[in-house]
Amino acid sequence: MVGEVGRGGDSMPPPIEDDLLEKLTGKWNINRRFANRAAENVAVGEWVLEHHYLRITMTDVIEPPKYAAHIYITYEAESKRYVIHWMDAFAGSMPEALGYGTRSGDTLVFVWKDADGVLQNTFTWHPESDTWISLIEQTDSDGNWATFCTDTYTHA
Repeated sequence: MVGEVGRGGDSMPPPIEDDLLEKLTGKWNINRRFANRAAENVAVGEWVLEHHYLRITMTDVIEPPKYAAHIYITYEAESKRYVIHWMDAFAGSMPEALGYGTRSGDTLVFVWKDADGVLQNTFTWHPESDTWISLIEQTDSDGNWATFCTDTYTHA
């Protein structure tokens, strides 16, 4: 039956248990700061697909929304890395929408590489304020890093 076996006929892997990703669950207000503007978004983080992916559903608070995204994060035990698939209203496509990440303490760093350079998203959990900071940086054509935006997640 479809869905009862994984790749190569293996049984379904156990659900992901990750204490840091768990802190991304719930309802969030997101204050987004870009170089020349600000935006307010809301998001919901929840485990989906048998607790194998953390899905963050993000949308602009203005009506009609100018931005929306679905972000899926998982952990690959075999490769010991996190995987993020960021799909948004700007229609990102493979491989640009797929990034890989590592964890260090309360920080997850995801990296995407494409023909235009490198994009890095650093999610950091701040337990003292119960907030997340997401710093998105990218390289320019000369390889220099610049901040694209900084998102501050606070509980809704």
